[in-house]
Amino acid sequence: MNLSYNNLLSAFSLALDVQEYKNMGHARRVAYVSLRISEMLGFDEEKKKKVYYSALLHDIGKGDIYEDFYTEEWWKHADRGSKIVLKLPFGENFSEIIRYHHENYDESGHFKLKGDEIPLGAQIVFISDQFDIRYTSLSHKEREYNIRENLKECVETNIGKMFNPLVSKALLELMKQEKFWLDYKFFDIKSILNKIEPKDTIPIGIDELENIAEAFADIIDTRSRFTYEHSRGISNLAYQMAKVLGYDEETSRKIRVAGLLHDLGKLAVPNSILDKPGKLTEEEFMVMKSHVYYTKIILKEIGGIDEIAEWAANHHEKLDGSGYPEGLRGYEMGDIDKHIAVCDIFQALTEDRPYRKGMSTKEAIRIIEKEVKNGKLNEESLEILKKVVF
Repeated sequence: MNLSYNNLLSAFSLALDVQEYKNMGHARRVAYVSLRISEMLGFDEEKKKKVYYSALLHDIGKGDIYEDFYTEEWWKHADRGSKIVLKLPFGENFSEIIRYHHENYDESGHFKLKGDEIPLGAQIVFISDQFDIRYTSLSHKEREYNIRENLKECVETNIGKMFNPLVSKALLELMKQEKFWLDYKFFDIKSILNKIEPKDTIPIGIDELENIAEAFADIIDTRSRFTYEHSRGISNLAYQMAKVLGYDEETSRKIRVAGLLHDLGKLAVPNSILDKPGKLTEEEFMVMKSHVYYTKIILKEIGGIDEIAEWAANHHEKLDGSGYPEGLRGYEMGDIDKHIAVCDIFQALTEDRPYRKGMSTKEAIRIIEKEVKNGKLNEESLEILKKVVF
């Protein structure tokens, strides 16, 4: 299969943006500013690609809830992100830039690098990141003219301190262009990027696809200590069920990928809900139900894996139409959708959660049997699951 590399990384940036503490479009705006600075500095196409893709992924390590971003440990997300991207095709090209994208030019950053010791790409992403953070923080408090003046002063004041002088000069020149500001503020930044971003399509085999899914799963499962390894558990169950059912190896591995990606949309759910030590209120459950919607939106952004997107996102649908988010009925669901739905319930029941210890295999199967009798879950899926877990 062939996938658009731009769409793949753009889907990652969308996944990062839906996290509750992020402002929507942040990664894409940082990528826009970084690309424009790279152009101002006369970078060739390969260098521009490297900076652009690094900017899209610069916050990929921010999934860990145990990190307090308001303490001196904020740097950890950059180090973590540099490791996660190594699972992506060509991720080694971005790892170093992501690791050092919060280093100050004057050696006062965590890694104590100074000046040209810091990769130039990392310095570009850093100033672009700080630009967007400051703009966003001021956007609801100040008029546009005042925001622009504030940002200009911020850059000028930090030349040689936080920011590389050459990179700072390029950004200050860009800030004189009205088009730069209008592009940057445009309500659909993705449409702006589509006109100027690199255009790469890459051949992807099942091995590469699994590596990509593992990178996504790293982001998902670090959100909560109670769901850590949940995605991998479901992917293994789904794969084993596929083999029992006689699916060929490639299809079975695609099903495993769907298991890894099924909860991607939980990045949009606050940890106060994910880790709540008790039953969710109706309002909290409403928020929780949104995660499968976001799973499908993010995965379909990649293009070329729509089948996997459906399998991954339909795991909370029920045969009688009482599931979510679409209220599909049994005849509207595929067989694999039904199998993954049973895997998800079994895995959830047997895992420790904030409000209870994990159940035994026999207890979980009894609960699923009741759901089958009530016309909500597929009986064949249950019988295959039994062959796998007993």
